[in-house]
Amino acid sequence: MRVHVKFEDKCLVIPCKDGKQSIKWLISEAVERFRKLRSTESTVGSQLDGLSNMPSCLYLPNGGGMLFFNDAIEDVLENDGFAELKKSNEQGQDFKKEINDGCRASKIPRLNTPSKVSLDGDSLTVQLLVQLGTGEWKIQITHDALRHVKESRDLVDRIVSESRVVYGINTGFGKFAQKVISDEKLGELQENLIRSHAAGVGNPLTQEQTRMLMALRINVLAKGYSGISLENLERIVEAFNASCLPWIPEQGTVGASGDLAPLAHLALGLMGEGKMWSRKSGWADAKLVLDAHGLKPIVLGPKEGLAMINGTQLITAIGTEGM
Repeated sequence: MRVHVKFEDKCLVIPCKDGKQSIKWLISEAVERFRKLRSTESTVGSQLDGLSNMPSCLYLPNGGGMLFFNDAIEDVLENDGFAELKKSNEQGQDFKKEINDGCRASKIPRLNTPSKVSLDGDSLTVQLLVQLGTGEWKIQITHDALRHVKESRDLVDRIVSESRVVYGINTGFGKFAQKVISDEKLGELQENLIRSHAAGVGNPLTQEQTRMLMALRINVLAKGYSGISLENLERIVEAFNASCLPWIPEQGTVGASGDLAPLAHLALGLMGEGKMWSRKSGWADAKLVLDAHGLKPIVLGPKEGLAMINGTQLITAIGTEGM
């Protein structure tokens, strides 16, 4: 068994054997590991020294309850579960901050039971999109849409295998359009496209906005025009259905040529980089959140970086919310 313990901006994975140790042991182990991790940072180190000599508490994420010292870890936390180390008087303030940082309560009426929406790239309505934003609806891709996605991906793979030169698949971008990229660098090219465009600023989108953006992106990819692989599309759907939501800043899009920065942040989180939120973890490193939900990050192949960021799904999501 292992537990992810968060303190300030760090998150450590702590092995707990069979989970029969106490929460008090987990707190002590976490404090000691954080002290070692930050031994070179004198100001934080001194704070941790003080922390070990005063009552410290472990809380469930997202404003959850305090875990009692004498409880066994296995009785209150699940394998790959998350907890937050705090001083007892910090919880109320931190919960308010968590809400302001994108974990706001939904203003959208919720249904009594979760439902599933089939997306094919053409039939998504405003009403369905709004309900997808609540987090209680799940997505599946229709069989016809999956066939179209596969056909589109097969075309990209043929272009690469035949050594044909096509912009955005095996060339650079913009001023580097005439630069041909070797086959072994094509995945790295797409990953660097995402990292270079993930330059947004400001507070993160709300949960509802992020879910709507993700649903819209899935719907566009389901059209079968982008060249995304079936495997990556399915991983994006799985992340949506688990409410694993990447950190997407509110500011950064230029609109006219696409929501490049926000969509790059979406892709970055799905790649297992940057931050991600879920009900189980709160905000944590994206790779840890995906791992905790048994999910795999997307792995970009030729053209798939372009497929992830070429669109206006942020504008559409916010526009839908305002209707």
